[in-house]
Amino acid sequence: MGARIRAHDWSVTPLGDPQIWPQSLRTLVRVMLNAQQPMFIVWGPELAFLYNDAYAPIFGAKHPDALGRPFAEVWSDIWSQIKLLVDSTLEGKPSWHEDLLIPMRRHGYLEQAWFSFSYTPVWDENDQIAGMFCAVTETTDKVLAERRNVAERQLLQQMFQQAPGIMAMLRGRNHVFELANDAYLRLVGHRELAGKPVREALPELEGQGFFELLDEVHRTGEPFVGRGVPVRIQREPGSLLEKRFVDFIYQPIKNADGQVTGIFVEGYDVTEAKHSVEALRASEEFNRRILDSSSDCIKVLDSDARLQFMSQGGMQVMEVDNFGTIQGCDWRSFWSGPEHGKARQAVETALAGGTARFQGPTPTAKGTPKWWDVAVTPIRGAHGEVEKLLSVSRDITGTKEAEEALRQSQRRLNAVLNNASVSIFLMDERQHCVYMNAAAEKLTGYTLAEVTGRPLHDVIHHTRPDGSHFPLEDCLIDRAFPDEHQVQGEEVFVHKDGSFYPVAFTASPIPDEEANTIGTIIEVRDIRAEKKAQEHQRLLINELNHRVKNTLATVQSITSQTLRNAATAQDAKDALEGRLLALSRTHDVLTRENWESAELREIVEQAVEPYRGQGEDRFHLEGPWIRLPPRMALALAMALQELATNAGKYGALSNVTGMIRVTWEVDDLQVPARLHLQWREAGGPIVAPPTRRGFGTRLIERSLAQDLNGEAQILFAVTGVVCTVDAPIA
Repeated sequence: MGARIRAHDWSVTPLGDPQIWPQSLRTLVRVMLNAQQPMFIVWGPELAFLYNDAYAPIFGAKHPDALGRPFAEVWSDIWSQIKLLVDSTLEGKPSWHEDLLIPMRRHGYLEQAWFSFSYTPVWDENDQIAGMFCAVTETTDKVLAERRNVAERQLLQQMFQQAPGIMAMLRGRNHVFELANDAYLRLVGHRELAGKPVREALPELEGQGFFELLDEVHRTGEPFVGRGVPVRIQREPGSLLEKRFVDFIYQPIKNADGQVTGIFVEGYDVTEAKHSVEALRASEEFNRRILDSSSDCIKVLDSDARLQFMSQGGMQVMEVDNFGTIQGCDWRSFWSGPEHGKARQAVETALAGGTARFQGPTPTAKGTPKWWDVAVTPIRGAHGEVEKLLSVSRDITGTKEAEEALRQSQRRLNAVLNNASVSIFLMDERQHCVYMNAAAEKLTGYTLAEVTGRPLHDVIHHTRPDGSHFPLEDCLIDRAFPDEHQVQGEEVFVHKDGSFYPVAFTASPIPDEEANTIGTIIEVRDIRAEKKAQEHQRLLINELNHRVKNTLATVQSITSQTLRNAATAQDAKDALEGRLLALSRTHDVLTRENWESAELREIVEQAVEPYRGQGEDRFHLEGPWIRLPPRMALALAMALQELATNAGKYGALSNVTGMIRVTWEVDDLQVPARLHLQWREAGGPIVAPPTRRGFGTRLIERSLAQDLNGEAQILFAVTGVVCTVDAPIA
C-alpha cells in the first residue's frame, strides 16, 4: 500500500501532492503503513480514504480502487449505519465499538460481518480536526464461533433436560446440586434442588446408605453401580415415603490434577419393571400350565446349564418318558459336533444377560434325528442378576426337509439359468421383480438384491418426454398380452451407470392352474453388437460410395494432367503407373483400417520403398506415430510419391551419394492440432530451379494445399529440393 500511495496521482484530489501534506497526516500515514493491524485514515473535506495492507482483505473486491476516494463513496453500502459515528468523531468524540454487526457488500453480495474498532479524531497543525484514524479487527469468525458454542451448549442442556433417565450433577464434598434433569425432578417430587447439598435437599434418604455411597465415591474416585436398588422417597410435599427401585451409577468427576470435584448421577427408575417381575413370579404356576400346553420343548436351566425343568409338551416332542432320568444333566451335552459349540456359546451369552439363538440337528432321547430352532434367554432375580436360563427348542425337521428340497431344486434351476447366455427376469403378480440370473445382473449393472420387490420398468427404463410407455412396459403395467401369448420387441434399457443400450425381449405370462396370470418371465438379449454392426455396415456403404466417387475423380484428374504434360507416350505411361500405384498403396493402408485412418509413418515408408535397394542409409525418417484421416492420407501419399519419383530422376536418388530426410511433428497447442512435415534432399546433383512448373509440382503445391486446407511449398535450393507442408489434422 505504501507503493500504491506513492504511485497514486494525488494532484487531481483535494489532498494534493503528498510532499505538501501536513506533517501530522504524513506521520500518521507512516505509522499506519508500518502497522500489522488493519488501519485506515480519512482526511480532508471529502474524507479521502487511505489504508494499509492489513486492511485490504476487509475491502474485498473494492481493493485497490478505494484508495483516495471519499469515505462515503467507498463504503456507500454501510454509510447509513456508520455516518453518525463518523460525524461524532469529527466533532472530537473518539469511540470504541466491540463486535459490531455491519452488513456489507465487499464481494458483490450482502454478507454479515462483525468488527471491533475505534474511531479517533486527528488534529492538523492548526489545531483543527482534519480527519479520523481507525484501528479495526474483523471478528466475524470469533462471533460465529461463539454463537455456535452457545447453540451447542443449549442443545446439550436441552438433551440433558429431556433425557429419559435420571441425571444430576453434584459439586464438592457436600454434594451440592448444580443440575438436575426433568426425570430426576419427577422422581424426587419436583422440589427445589439447585444450590442445596444433597442431605438438605433430600433428608428422607438418611439411613438408606446413599449419602455414605456418595462420600465413598468422592473419597476413592471409583464409580459405584447399583441395580434395582430400593429407595424410599417423598414424591409429594407432606406425603408418605414411597418405595421405588432404581438402577443408577455414581460417576466421579475429576479435574486436570486427578482430584474429584463432583459426582455425576445417572440412572433409571425401574419400579414398574420390578413390579412386573414380581407379578410374573406370582403367576408362576399359571405360566407353568401354559408352558405344559405348548408343543415346544421348554426347559429351565440353572446357572451351570443343568436341567431343572422340562415342559410336558417338551417331553413329548423330545421323546422323554421320565424327566428324572435326565434332570440335572448338562444341557450342552445333548449337542455334538459343531452344534456343541453353538450350545456353549448360547449359554455364555444368556449368562451375560443376552439372548442367543441357533439352529442345529440332534436326536431325541430315543434316537430319532430331528432339527431344532433354539432360543436361550436369561431369567433374572429380584435384583436383576441372572439366576437361571430359559431354553426353548422348536421342532423344525419338516421345515428343514422342505427347505433342503427347495434348495436342491433352486440350485438346479439357478445352475441352468445362470449358465444361460440370455438375461432372464421373473416378475410376480404385481409385476415386481423376484429373480434375475447372472446374465441379467451383468447386463443391467444391478444385483438381484437391488431390484427385488421393485417394478422392473422403474429400474431399467428412462422416461419418454411424452409420458408414453415402452412396449415392455405395456406388458408389465397393463398386462397387454395378446390372447395370453408372449410379446416380442426391441427397446432401449438404462444401465446402472446411466448409459443406454438396445435390447431384444420376449415377455411371456405365467398362468396359474386357473389360467390367471400370476407373473411374467422376460428374456432379454443385448443387441448392441448387432446394432453396431448394422450401423457400421451402413457407414461402410456410404463411405464406399463417397470414396469411389472421390477416387474416380482423383484418377480422372491424374490421368488428364499426366497425359497433358507428358513428352512421350512412354513418359505418360510411366508417370501414370507410378501415381496410380501410390494411390493404390494408400488405399491398401486405408482398407486395412476400415477407411477410418492411416499411420503417417507407413505412408512415408511406402513412398520411399521402391528406392530402398539403393542403400538403407540414404533415407532418414523421423517423427511421432500419428494417424491421419483418409483425405489427408491420400493427398500426402500422392505428394510423397511425386517427390520420390523426381528425386530418382533428377535429385538426391539419381546418384549414389544423395540422401533424403523426412521429418514431421505435431503442434498440439493449436486447435485443431497441426502437422508440420518436411522433405529435404542432400548430396544429389546441383539443383537449378525449373523454367516452368510441371504437373508434379503443381500437384504438390496447389492440390495438396487445397486438399489439406493448409500450405505446401517446394524450394529448389542448390543443395537439394526442400518441400514443407503445414496443415490442420482434421
